[in-house]
Amino acid sequence: MNLDPPISGFTTWAGEGHGFGFSKASVSERVRGRVKRTILVAVLPRTSVPRLLAVVADKAPVPHLTYWIEPVESFAQLQRQAPVQIAPVASTAGKVP
Repeated sequence: MNLDPPISGFTTWAGEGHGFGFSKASVSERVRGRVKRTILVAVLPRTSVPRLLAVVADKAPVPHLTYWIEPVESFAQLQRQAPVQIAPVASTAGKVP
């Protein structure tokens, strides 16, 4: 996405939707009673939301695209730690202890 200002990051994961009809659902989705969905979460300034929604509606016209807006009281990363160096383990394959 090339918004200005850009979205600094977002998270996606797989989900399942219930409702909104099943006219475009696969046979397995109809049997299960739910359809595959992708969930996207982005933390961004409230003022950026209208432009983001307009771009998504224009560039990714997904049927039944649903969104909600909720306040975030805090958003940060915990202190980053240096990577842990792990010493290689000698192979014991084929050896009897």
